[in-house]
Amino acid sequence: MGHTTLGVLPKTRYWNEVADLLAGTAPHNAIFAASAQAAEKDLLQATDDPVFIEAVRLLLAIPAAARAQDFGNALREQNLLVTDRPGLLDLISATTRRLDQVRAADGGRSDLGELAARALSKTLTTSIGDTLPGLFDATPDDVQTTARKLSWNKSVSEYTRCFFGSLVSGSLSYWLDRTLDRHIGDGHRFTDVAARNAFQSDLDQFAWESTRIIREFSGGWYGKTLYRDGGFNSVEAARFGSVALKKIVDDLRTRQVRRG
Repeated sequence: MGHTTLGVLPKTRYWNEVADLLAGTAPHNAIFAASAQAAEKDLLQATDDPVFIEAVRLLLAIPAAARAQDFGNALREQNLLVTDRPGLLDLISATTRRLDQVRAADGGRSDLGELAARALSKTLTTSIGDTLPGLFDATPDDVQTTARKLSWNKSVSEYTRCFFGSLVSGSLSYWLDRTLDRHIGDGHRFTDVAARNAFQSDLDQFAWESTRIIREFSGGWYGKTLYRDGGFNSVEAARFGSVALKKIVDDLRTRQVRRG
């Protein structure tokens, strides 16, 4: 990625097409598909980003750690500095600190790593937090019980899909947010801010649909890897992340063909 000037899309053929579609009357899905094509290279480059790999490793390791009798110690063995009985905020803060450490060791912040970190925080908040009796009423035992359920075959499929859906949506929004506000008002694509927000909701749904393939292999892969190797290291995380993103990109390419 690396482009930091707001209000401007990159001057490439694919992003020029996106700009033309935004200025016209093309349906939202056509814009999303064109944006996915333009961002494809960036998505695939995530497989080499150390922060992305560590985010995937933690994504996989946290539910497995919840199976241990001592959840806090199991998380610390995964380089997450938590209390003996971690709550949700403690867990999320620990993942943020860990990813910051990896980012610093790699020489600084990358856009892909930042997006992966955000996707992990959002996924933990949604997958664990939304099922708790209440953020402040939930006990550490509630957090561990909910996290443990995410290691079940069916649950881990939706859990990992949530992460990659957030990553895809965040990647496309990263580019589109630079210019969308310029298209609000009379004579533009969005009549008002509400219409702009509806576009974002449609984008989130597009990203979610593009990750449905994750459900078809993540649960079985998770179980085999957990019981075969006893945990998830960076090599396994990189392999899983690479396969997942390639499958998602293949799905996005199919959408581009249908659009054409």
